[in-house]
Amino acid sequence: MRPAFSSTKQAALFTFIVFFVLLLPILLLPGILPSRSENYLTQGWTTFGNLPYLSRQIFQEKTDVDVAFVGASKVWEGVDTSYVQQKLSERLGRPAVVRTIAWGGSGFDTFFFVVRDLLENRKVKMVVFDDASEESNYPHPLTHYWFRFDEDAKEISGFPTQIQLDYYFAAILGAPRLLLDLCRSNIPCEIREPDTKLWGNGSYLTNQLGSVAMQQGFCRPSKTLREYPKLDPFVPVTGAQPSDCVLYSAETKNQFEFSEGTIPQWQINFARQFAALVIEKHAKLVQLHIPDLGDIGHFAIPERTFWPDSLRANVAMIGIPPGKLFGGLKEEEALKLFADPVHLNQNGQQYFTPLVTPKILQLYETATNN
Repeated sequence: MRPAFSSTKQAALFTFIVFFVLLLPILLLPGILPSRSENYLTQGWTTFGNLPYLSRQIFQEKTDVDVAFVGASKVWEGVDTSYVQQKLSERLGRPAVVRTIAWGGSGFDTFFFVVRDLLENRKVKMVVFDDASEESNYPHPLTHYWFRFDEDAKEISGFPTQIQLDYYFAAILGAPRLLLDLCRSNIPCEIREPDTKLWGNGSYLTNQLGSVAMQQGFCRPSKTLREYPKLDPFVPVTGAQPSDCVLYSAETKNQFEFSEGTIPQWQINFARQFAALVIEKHAKLVQLHIPDLGDIGHFAIPERTFWPDSLRANVAMIGIPPGKLFGGLKEEEALKLFADPVHLNQNGQQYFTPLVTPKILQLYETATNN
């Protein structure tokens, strides 16, 4: 068998290159790193979210944000941001600024890094989020776009060794791109009209101040190519009223149920860092339960944890008990509100948003008047 290297010098050069690559995250010092805004312009928007929009909202726009809906795709597709902005503007008697800062893929790790960038660049008066935890013990697949070892290693201090190694190797994957960004800036991806209509394999959407209205019928995920049925416009007839949206308190605690579902401790740590940052920036923190198909059949609002205790922060928890939200609907009618088992479609978004908006506006007024 031929030797791997023809000479000692060749072997030494290979060893040098390997060690250089492995040490790149340490060698890229903060003083020479490109702006974090470059992180948001390094991939197509269909793989993670509307990154040019996020980049503009986080790094270019400078006005204060009244309400920011932040988080993974349940938030992205669950709330009609333009509707909330319209109603808040009417309430305030001035143009309100309401934005959704959301992306694809769950996990409080990416959640923390994106929201940290937002809060470091814009003043936000109220932050609304939903459960973004991930049960798997792995970082977000796109961590290498957000995690910079020399800047962010302190954020994972005390985490399990395996998790710290995962983040370090993610930093190795991201390092060549950072080197390239030092040579030239990324060209922002301008989204064309056809791009805003077609996403994936036939799933249609409309972009509304960062939120997405999924114009597709219900489809269960499968390992094979999914065929998305067309949206069948549907307005559910139920007895649900805005007054059914409840704020957790001693008087309403029986309308919530906590399963203590499995959330890795390191994910909880990221969630706590996020909550601490929001409080430090003097923003009101609100957890909004956005329904999924698994809620049907529950009387109370199902949560995997009691967020004020888990986050060690003052968190207002709101939601609508599924018994009232889906009350009177047949199974086939309830399915018309969802694009898949965990995401509302346009029917569901237009049904859900008006029911929770008054409570959100009430919390905003309480927070800003104190």
